[in-house]
Amino acid sequence: MAVSATDFLHRGVGKTPARVYLVHGREEGQKHAVLQRLRDELVTEEFDRAHLDAQEADLSTILAETMSIPAFSPRRVVFVRGVQHLKSADIDSLVDAIPRLPDSTCLVLYTHAESEEEDRKGTAVPAKLLNAVDKQGMVIECKPLSSAGFVGWLDARLRESGKEMTPDAKERFTFLTAANTAAAEPELLKLLWFVGERTVIGREDVEAVVSRTVEAQVFKLVDAIALGDAASAMRLLQDVLSSGGRVEGVVPRLMVLIARQFRLVWQMRLQIEYGEQAQQWFPSDPNLAQLLARQRFLEKSLREQANRLSLQELQQAFDRLHQADRMLKGIDEGDNDARRVIERLVVDLCGSKATTTRRSMLSAAVPDID
Repeated sequence: MAVSATDFLHRGVGKTPARVYLVHGREEGQKHAVLQRLRDELVTEEFDRAHLDAQEADLSTILAETMSIPAFSPRRVVFVRGVQHLKSADIDSLVDAIPRLPDSTCLVLYTHAESEEEDRKGTAVPAKLLNAVDKQGMVIECKPLSSAGFVGWLDARLRESGKEMTPDAKERFTFLTAANTAAAEPELLKLLWFVGERTVIGREDVEAVVSRTVEAQVFKLVDAIALGDAASAMRLLQDVLSSGGRVEGVVPRLMVLIARQFRLVWQMRLQIEYGEQAQQWFPSDPNLAQLLARQRFLEKSLREQANRLSLQELQQAFDRLHQADRMLKGIDEGDNDARRVIERLVVDLCGSKATTTRRSMLSAAVPDID
């Protein structure tokens, strides 16, 4: 059977554990919570628990662990991480072995760090393995939460801690953590420590201690670019570069996120100008309509950004992003130092907006002459 992570966390393992579990999906925070729940409820003796990585252990080692007899508890629990990396032949052998697992074994298979593309295409876990576990055990899906789902998770965690959060604080917390439970959990713990004995958490508390996800920082960066505010944009850029590890590793991902944000703003601009019919032109990834169906709280900010940028300015931004990408990859000649490439890109994007703004102001200041 297949259930959502939310449903599983609500009811737990139950009286009769399944023979095999498969935990998959992009929501790493939910995945961590599900795996912790499985460990808490299934493992009674650490000696009878095994934890293997599918990228390091071959299938024969994994199957040997599942066939071992528990020594000090009713069942042996075998966790296998990274099942999306198993070879096709190993998947076939594992599918054949699942119905023959001993009654004293509980096998927990799970993926790790699935990409957005894998999630969209459904390629992280082969269909034959999903079907086998669905028939013999339980498939637990950890999909990105909708805005309502994230707020539900947040409310539950607040109730557990005996706290409340004001509506505007919830909205800000959701935005800063990108409605991602993996990012939100440590930030919530920090927030609870900060407020101490106080029972109500306000927006000022959230602003004081909650760190922005990279996605939230990029949102703020594009805000500054849309305003032509180069000083703020460069300050925000340096904050991202100084907090994310080696610049050579951060910049390519940062450029992807900036490009993604501009694609969303472009779609919102199309929707403003052409209405609902614009959705026929939306790409599959990122798709604005699908994103807002999950995370409605983003609509206001995206609309504000789109109102500041014309379709012509957005086209110019895409051209500059393409040029920067070619420079970073060494396709075009010139200085391809990662830091200088991203700094030039941000300055160029802000300069383009500032030039357009100045032209608009001059046009508005000069009266028509008949």
